[in-house]
Amino acid sequence: ANEPEFQESVKSQHTERCIDFLTKELKVSNEKEAAERVFFVSARETLQARLEEAKGNPPHMGAIAEGFQIRYF
Repeated sequence: ANEPEFQESVKSQHTERCIDFLTKELKVSNEKEAAERVFFVSARETLQARLEEAKGNPPHMGAIAEGFQIRYF
């Protein structure tokens, strides 16, 4: 699968599952609070960032989507 093509659907699916887990299963948060605290980092972006770091480059060179540097750190 081409990640940029499917990233939004994957992001929304994972976000929804995380919010449900925090609110319905663990019961440690309400929906509003959980939605403000959950964020998504692509596994592919993380791998690319680590490969760039191994080459001595800054990790943001592996970014696929905008805002990666904020989400990664």
